[in-house]
Amino acid sequence: MAQDGLSDLVGRAISWLTLVMIGALVWEIGARYFLNAPTVWAHELSTMLYGGFCILAGSYTLRHQGHVRSEVVYGLLPPRARAACDVVVYVLALMVLVVFLDMAIDFAATSWAAREYSARSIWQPPLYPFKTVLPVAVGLLALQVVAELLRALLRLAGRDDERLAPRN
Repeated sequence: MAQDGLSDLVGRAISWLTLVMIGALVWEIGARYFLNAPTVWAHELSTMLYGGFCILAGSYTLRHQGHVRSEVVYGLLPPRARAACDVVVYVLALMVLVVFLDMAIDFAATSWAAREYSARSIWQPPLYPFKTVLPVAVGLLALQVVAELLRALLRLAGRDDERLAPRN
C-alpha cells in the first residue's frame, strides 16, 4: 500500500535527522566541559527534536508491527481471531486518533496564531514549527492505522493476499 511507503520514507528521514540532534548534544558537551562555555540552545533544541522524532516514528513503528501488544494471548489465537482482534484495536485507535488529530490541529493553529516562542531559555526559539509536527504525526499514524485496518479486514474475510502484507 502507498501508506507503507510514506511511513517508511518518514521513518528513514527522521532516523537520519537524529544526527542533527546528536551533533547538538556533542557540541553542548564539548562547549560545556572542554571550553567552559555552555550553550543556551543545545539542550532545548535536542529536547524539541527528540519529541518530534518520537511522535513521527509512530507510523513507521506500526507499519513494521513494532508496537507493544500482549503476545501471550494474541499468539495463541488462530489467524482469523487475531484479525478480529486487530480490527477492534484499529477501529478504536482510529476513533481516538481522529479526536486527537482535531485537538492537535487546534494546538498547532493556536501556536501559529500567537507566533509562540519558548520561555524555557534565553534562546527563545519559535515553538509553532515544532508544534506543527504533532498533527502531522497523528495524521500519518491515522493513515497507517487505516492501512492496517484494511489488511486486518481482508484477513478476517479470508483474503490474506501477500501483495497487501507489510514488507520489512
